[in-house]
Amino acid sequence: MKNGIFSIGIKGELLVFLSAMGFATMGVLGKMAYSYGLNTTTLLFLRFFIAAIILFLVSHILKRPLKLNAKDGIIAFGFGFIGYNLVSFCYFYSLNFIPASLTAVIFFTYPIFVTLFSFAFFKEKLTPNKILSLVLGSVGILSIVSPGKAQIDYRGIIFSLLGGILYAFYVLGLSLPRVKKIDSVKMSYYTNIFAALGMGIAAIVSNTFIYPINIFALSYAALIGIFATSVAMLALFAGVKRIGAVKGSIIANMEIVIACILGAAFLNEKMGIYQLMGAVLIITSAIMVSLPNKALKKVSLENSFEVK
Repeated sequence: MKNGIFSIGIKGELLVFLSAMGFATMGVLGKMAYSYGLNTTTLLFLRFFIAAIILFLVSHILKRPLKLNAKDGIIAFGFGFIGYNLVSFCYFYSLNFIPASLTAVIFFTYPIFVTLFSFAFFKEKLTPNKILSLVLGSVGILSIVSPGKAQIDYRGIIFSLLGGILYAFYVLGLSLPRVKKIDSVKMSYYTNIFAALGMGIAAIVSNTFIYPINIFALSYAALIGIFATSVAMLALFAGVKRIGAVKGSIIANMEIVIACILGAAFLNEKMGIYQLMGAVLIITSAIMVSLPNKALKKVSLENSFEVK
């Protein structure tokens, strides 16, 4: 992206941090959209549709062809219509039950599951660093679900954790040779197109599509599609190409911290002592599992953040 967007005079570290900020706003913006009457299916349809428009415009500005052959089209359909929808639905549906900051923290357990599934399905070696990361992450999850003064709706925990598990499978899917050959912006565009199609059908069939839409709700949905999806994703791609996957992954973990700050500032969200302890452990776990410079981490950073 030498002459593309986000490429002139901007350091890679700043780009990845901008990406983390964008992704961190999803929960807060989602809750605000809900407060103006949107539900999960309508919000996600708008998010995918708006993001697809932005990515279409960016691809033309960068002069990146969007043509896909049949096999790549089937892959993009599977990732968008099924994978993107399931992960995003779990993430945003959990916002109905628990604080946005807690959703972000629990979802960020996905590196733990990537490590476990890599060991189970691809026989990737479990290093001492990864084992310690798994232990810390597991204790963090247990701390979050532990009883305390904070009232926690376990439906939110289940859906956000399920989202992290599904996201881990998505990351592993991106490591497949055929998928890695597809241009990241092109893949993201078609993923959003097919996701919008799938979520639109789901909303109509389930009779949950909301119309007319409150102008404030539409504004928050647009912010999610533009800043928390398209801009965040493009900034991540450009930043990781400049500074590498390992450094990029560590900076990207700031998303959890930023999400907690935004939740406290705009939604007056508070965590109990057990939830705070769990958040610290999960953040530490995510950073530790990011340290090894493995090919899988490179794939997950350059391509996988598009689906959150």
